[in-house]
Amino acid sequence: MRVGICDDDVKWCQKAEEIIKEYGKKTDMEIETLCFTQEEELNRYTGDPLSVIFMDVELGEKSGIDLAGQVNKRWKNCQIVYLTNYLNYATEIYHTAHTFFVLKEQFQDRIGEVFGKILHILEQKSERLVFSVIGGKEIVLAPEDILYFERRGRTTKIVTVWGDYEIWDKLRDVMERLSEIDFVRCHNSYIVYMPAVKEMEKGYFILKNDTKIIISRSHIKAVKSAFMRWALTQIS
Repeated sequence: MRVGICDDDVKWCQKAEEIIKEYGKKTDMEIETLCFTQEEELNRYTGDPLSVIFMDVELGEKSGIDLAGQVNKRWKNCQIVYLTNYLNYATEIYHTAHTFFVLKEQFQDRIGEVFGKILHILEQKSERLVFSVIGGKEIVLAPEDILYFERRGRTTKIVTVWGDYEIWDKLRDVMERLSEIDFVRCHNSYIVYMPAVKEMEKGYFILKNDTKIIISRSHIKAVKSAFMRWALTQIS
C-alpha cells in the first residue's frame, strides 16, 4: 500500500511516518510512505497513484480541505484521512470525500481503527457485481458505481454514475446479492446505495446527484435501522 502524508510540519510528518510504519510491521502489512510538506509537492507528484493521503487540515496559508477536494478529482480511489490538532474542523471536512477524521494526539492510539476502515473500503472497492442486461450482454459493476435500483413493471433499472441498465431480476433477488451495510430496500420499487445518499428527510432520500427516492411507510423502520448501522461505519 502506498500512502502519502501531507503536512507542513516536518517533525509531525516524520512522527506520523514512524507510527504508520510501526503499524505496518506489527500487522505484516507492506506500507510505502511518502511525505509532502507543501501543496506544490503533492501537485508535482507523478508516481503511482496513492491509496491513502493523511492530510493536515491547515497547510500554512493553504487549506487541506481544498487540497483534498483536488485529490478527490485527481485520484478517484485515493482515500483521505484528516489529521489535525483542532476538533472544530470536524464539520467542515464533510464537503469532501474522506475516510476518517482524527486528532493528531490520538493518531497512535487509533491507528488500528483508522487502517481497519481503510482496508474495509478497499475490500468494498474490490467487489464486483455481474448482471445480465436485457439484450444479452453482461455488465460488471463495483458497488460504488451504483446509485440505486428501480423496479418498473416487469424489469429493474440499475442507475449508475455513468448510465442506466435494465435487467429482469426482481428486487428481492437483487438484494440477496448486495451488502446489507451499503444497500437498503426503502420501497417496493427501490434499493438505494447508502454512500450515494446526501440527506435522509421524512419520507425520502436525497442522493448526491439530487435525485429524490421515496421511503415507503412499510419500510421506514427498517430504513432507519439500516441508516444508523451504515452511519456507525462512517463515524470517525
